[in-house]
Amino acid sequence: MTTTWTIAIDWNRNGSYTDTNDDVTSFVISANWTLGMQQAYQDCADNSVLKLVLNNSDKRFSPENTLSPIAGNILPFRPVHIQSNDGTTVRTHWVGWIDSIQPSVGMYGERQATIIASGPLQLLKATETQLGLQQNQSTDQIIAQLIKEVVFPPALSKAWVLERVGNSELDQTTVLADITVYSNLDTGNLVLAVAADNWVNDGGPSNIPKNTFDVSQAIQDITGAEHGKFLFDRTGLALFWNRHHLLQGESSVATFSDTMHDLTYTFAGIDQIKNEIIVVCHPRTVSTSTTDVLWQLPSNTVIRVEPGQTRTVYIKYEDATSAKRIGANNVSVTNLAFDPSIGGTATASVTPDANGANLTFVNNGMTPAIVTQCTVQGSKITDLGEMEVRSFDETSIVNFGRRTLRINLPSIDNINDAQYIADFERIRRSQAIGMVTAITLLSSGQQPSTPQTQQLARTLGDHITITETQTGHTADYYIIGEAHELTNSTLLWKTTWFLEPVPKSYPWKLETVGRGELDTHTFLTY
Repeated sequence: MTTTWTIAIDWNRNGSYTDTNDDVTSFVISANWTLGMQQAYQDCADNSVLKLVLNNSDKRFSPENTLSPIAGNILPFRPVHIQSNDGTTVRTHWVGWIDSIQPSVGMYGERQATIIASGPLQLLKATETQLGLQQNQSTDQIIAQLIKEVVFPPALSKAWVLERVGNSELDQTTVLADITVYSNLDTGNLVLAVAADNWVNDGGPSNIPKNTFDVSQAIQDITGAEHGKFLFDRTGLALFWNRHHLLQGESSVATFSDTMHDLTYTFAGIDQIKNEIIVVCHPRTVSTSTTDVLWQLPSNTVIRVEPGQTRTVYIKYEDATSAKRIGANNVSVTNLAFDPSIGGTATASVTPDANGANLTFVNNGMTPAIVTQCTVQGSKITDLGEMEVRSFDETSIVNFGRRTLRINLPSIDNINDAQYIADFERIRRSQAIGMVTAITLLSSGQQPSTPQTQQLARTLGDHITITETQTGHTADYYIIGEAHELTNSTLLWKTTWFLEPVPKSYPWKLETVGRGELDTHTFLTY
């Protein structure tokens, strides 16, 4: 059957995509979108991006045209999705939100509008993490807490939003939001003794706030510590793959033998071979005292709390001896004093994060309270600085020159964990091999064909086999990224998959044929 496409923008942001004018497919001149990673061995995905070029001859996509049928709703953060229907299955291919609307100008110009939309990663980058100290938590548990810090706009998941029509009819149009609404997380194989305490940016451009860390950076740190992958699927769902996710030894789901429209192949590329691996870990010390000074109100500084009011300030823990940001636990407030000439007082409480806290003052009196003295204390958690472990392949260095890969992992405080990661990377990347980094398929976007069937079905995480006669290359790969282009009124569909090699050997797995014969077919992993 003919495949039909629906490219829709939820102009009313009610989650339906079926209101009048939501379906913009007939206006689409071209649609280009991406998902996942574009480099093999990448830990965290690039942002998902969509570029729509629309026919704007009637000026309906011009935001300042008051006669447009969607006037007043041509705004950023309107949800966008792309779906296909091959007569059997309806598939979602992309979900995100409008970033910008750029109508072409001039009465006799192109009369087009370009809409740029982005996936959820933009929200992770825009949210500064204030996660509490994480102790003895697995990597997936920490990532779940980080995702909860982000406020996703309505209509991505139909999560309940107070007093918003279409998002507040509990158990009818919406569900209470929990982490499964936004994500599908593997159970982490690594439990971190402590995390979030040293998520601090030092230095950098003057326009970037110092001593901050966004949720995206934090997830990248945790994913790197696990040595897994973090990405978003076609429906906008956050995926966390633990380090064993791509080591399961499942069968290939599709084979491509000289049937690709294009293929990117390199033998022993300079970015492929890495024969000296340096992993930087960060050992910590935890103070046995609960009265270490974490923050003090600076001299000649006061905090004014008006009568009957509450005031909250965010403070950042620092080591008084080194002026360095630190983490802490067992946090409390002490040494509170007020201006006696005014006479007002207030209570103080602290809500701690990993390396800072919200300090709240409540004035229940009739007189302003002028805080002149305040100390926040607790047990310091100090990052002792960088400690490096190395793993190198001498034969590879002799044959191909020294090719160094340096990995900095703030959440890894154990040199044994760091060494495992270094050894793993050396084993899989120190040899000269041929590698396909991307393949491209071309088909009709509407008429069924073998390439189109694969373009519809294959997606992130799929295991495929590639055979190419001219290079003599045959190998298995995982799809880790996608790029798509629909043009000519959806009659032409171009798909590029970005690939990562499937391991040639798999870890030992109990009672699994072909994986239970230790040192024969398999090896131990971490």
